[in-house]
Amino acid sequence: MKKCSICINDMSVRKISFNENDVCNYCENFSKIESQLNDYENLEKLFNERIDKIKGKYTYDVAVGISGGKDSVYVLYQLINKYHLKVKAFTLNNGFLSDEAKENINKIVKEFGVDHEYIEFDNELLKKFYRYSMKKWLVPCMACSYIGYATMINYTSKINAGMCIHGRSPEQMLRYFGNDTFTVLVEAGLNSINDININQLYTDLLKNIESKVDKNLMNDIKEMLFKDTKGKDFREFVSYFLYHPYNEKEIIEFLQKNTSWRVGANYNHYDCLIHNATKYIYQCAEGRPHTLPEISVLVRNKNITKQEAEEKLKSEIITEKPTDELNLLCDFVNLNPNSILLKAKIYNKVIKK
Repeated sequence: MKKCSICINDMSVRKISFNENDVCNYCENFSKIESQLNDYENLEKLFNERIDKIKGKYTYDVAVGISGGKDSVYVLYQLINKYHLKVKAFTLNNGFLSDEAKENINKIVKEFGVDHEYIEFDNELLKKFYRYSMKKWLVPCMACSYIGYATMINYTSKINAGMCIHGRSPEQMLRYFGNDTFTVLVEAGLNSINDININQLYTDLLKNIESKVDKNLMNDIKEMLFKDTKGKDFREFVSYFLYHPYNEKEIIEFLQKNTSWRVGANYNHYDCLIHNATKYIYQCAEGRPHTLPEISVLVRNKNITKQEAEEKLKSEIITEKPTDELNLLCDFVNLNPNSILLKAKIYNKVIKK
């Protein structure tokens, strides 16, 4: 299978193409912003510019989503203790939030002395949207991501916060940069806040998303999730790690030293009860771990070598079917797990090729 000469992306990655030097389009797209991503002096100015614009002018300076994972806890800590912001923390309960995550969240928000709220969703809306997502894309992640983004954007206006800050890692933000619906948010974040029309940016973004989703379902979602912005009161939605260095090991060490945050060895996505089920479905469909595009970002960023990336990819392979998680997911959306896995394998053998 054809592979990129720079990263480890291959033909299994969606919307991939290669130039005459076998460099993939994602590496080419990344190269256009690489100098900006490594200019932390300018990035700090851009972040502080955003802070200065909103600090002390709203009920809360920022709204911060917290899942109980290392990244969101670290971001919450820094915004409170380094930037001295008035923060409202919130947690999206997507129907599969683990008890361990809830325990960590409750402990941390109490320890930090921060206002916090769990955002609950209409169960039937979740089921409807997750079922639609699985029938169209085989996994619920597309629906979960959209509901998450939409809710965070709306919630920030609802509580009158100056902006919303999230803790997605660079690998998550940049894995499909240039061919991703949310590329525009990264591009906007790398510009001065004074040069951005926030309402126009998010209006266009949501129209783009709406074009990909069933019209009737989208009407239900808009009525449920956008009743507070009313299409004209958007606040900026930015990633903390677009402006600050990201080092997973250092973040964990920092939290263990400065907070009571503790989780086991499997700390990535431990908050989601069906994470391994979705990973397994992706693996069946793509013929490799779904994290390939994320690991490729690490190579582009020169965080690891190609050889280290290949070894990391191998370690991501799920060797045993996560039956319980698959059943939990499929029971929720009333779909047969064997049928979903069969469709994934057909996609891998026929449609993808």
